[in-house]
Amino acid sequence: MKKYNFLKYVFVIFVIVLIICAVFLNKKGNDENAVEETAQEKEEKKLTTITTLRIAAISIDTINPITSNNQNVQDISKLIYEPMLSITEDYQIENCLAKEWINLSDTAYVVVLKEGIKWQNGGELTANDVKFTIEQIAAIGGNSIYYSNIHHIVNVEILSTYTIKITIDDKIPFFEYNLTFPIMSSQYYENDAIATSLKNNNAPGTGKYVIGNITSTEIELKKNTNWWGLSSGKNLSLENILVKMYASAGEAYNAFKLGNLDLMTTQSLNYEEHIGTMGYKTVEYIGREYDYLALNCSSGALRNEELRKAINYAIDKSNIVTSVYENKYYVADFPVSTSNYLYKVEKVSSSYNTNKSKELLEEAGWELVSGNWQKQESGTTMRASLNLVVDANNLKRLAVAEEIEKQLAETGIIVNIIRANSSQYAKYLENKNYDMILTGKLIGISPDLTSYIGNGNLSQFEDTEANELLREIADLSDNETELQNKYKQLIRLIEEERPYVSLYFNRGTVIYTQDLQGRITPNFYNIFYNIEEWVRQY
Repeated sequence: MKKYNFLKYVFVIFVIVLIICAVFLNKKGNDENAVEETAQEKEEKKLTTITTLRIAAISIDTINPITSNNQNVQDISKLIYEPMLSITEDYQIENCLAKEWINLSDTAYVVVLKEGIKWQNGGELTANDVKFTIEQIAAIGGNSIYYSNIHHIVNVEILSTYTIKITIDDKIPFFEYNLTFPIMSSQYYENDAIATSLKNNNAPGTGKYVIGNITSTEIELKKNTNWWGLSSGKNLSLENILVKMYASAGEAYNAFKLGNLDLMTTQSLNYEEHIGTMGYKTVEYIGREYDYLALNCSSGALRNEELRKAINYAIDKSNIVTSVYENKYYVADFPVSTSNYLYKVEKVSSSYNTNKSKELLEEAGWELVSGNWQKQESGTTMRASLNLVVDANNLKRLAVAEEIEKQLAETGIIVNIIRANSSQYAKYLENKNYDMILTGKLIGISPDLTSYIGNGNLSQFEDTEANELLREIADLSDNETELQNKYKQLIRLIEEERPYVSLYFNRGTVIYTQDLQGRITPNFYNIFYNIEEWVRQY
């Protein structure tokens, strides 16, 4: 019995020792972790923060956005000058200098400006500046990229210091998207005309950054400490932005490679040949260049929707993007960016399905005879043999046309390519005397689709339901939910009728160094979203 008690005491002592050891080891581990965490915190504190950003600009003509036709200037100018209304990352309209805008009628708009916004030279923004800007763009005409924004404006009336009425010549769907041009200071120019002014490179704006020193190789932008956005809680981490000017893209690539630039943009397919593939980051976005195949719905066999749909299924867009554009373009299925709030999709389907193409034709009474689809209609034989017009001077599009010819032939649709010179091609577009034509368009920031399926469209597509949907959509610009519903209906109608075949978008790329921190979320309207939080850190 005593022996049993003795063993019991030994076991208890052993357990106590184990517990003490476990507590000691755990405490030691925690102390070591604390030391490690402290060291990590010290390491983080050693990070160097730089509040100057160096960006590239190529072949700058003038820093004034009203007169410049340079894409880099248009990008950079958004940091200096601001519009009445701006565009979000998903292409929604939002107030900028405007406090509100009111659609009085089909042809009349009233814009009320925010009060107390200061120009960077101290004056106050008023309705007179808006009127002045519109008049100056009109005077410059087609030499200003913003002329298309204002050329339907027939009258500008100042109602009060901060209120302006704009009258246009006809109803224009989503006209508010045109009010996104930069506003310039009438006080700064006084009686000077922007088109001929010698003061254009120093014109003040209302934006986040103000123009500082200008040399032959560099434009300094300094943080605007009086920017109106700061009062709403926003911050500007970058104190300075240095716009480095280069004569060519090659020079800019070389400067980036040597570490003399922090950020640049390009639409080149081959930038990696100049800067390599490592040591930097990129963000890609859908560009404005959109190519599509217009199918003449009033021409012969293409009056049949099943043939138009079969053509859409028989074209392998992914193969075209790979073979012609080195897989550096985006497959398109609709003439709207996939980041648009009305058309957000995770992944665009190429819609390529040769079995579906054949099935559609067979169900509609077509027969494959000697490698070509044909159909008996009203006692005559209708064949799927079509002319395709392409501008032969555009070598990329010519290569696309040849690929389409080959792909459609494999499914029994015969294509004869008409290789037109530029003037002939323009006449084909004007007269619409083709079966199919390979063409393209710069998509706008507005979600209006009238040019594709409305009056005068290149497909000569006429549909009562489509016209009604377009009209309803134009009247719903301030009702997001209903607008999205109507847009979905329009998409379904286009998919059912297929008056054209969407092919691809070009691609833009923001290239930046690994030490640049912050959310970089560009689109083709603006590459500087979220710049308030950008900073360089290493």
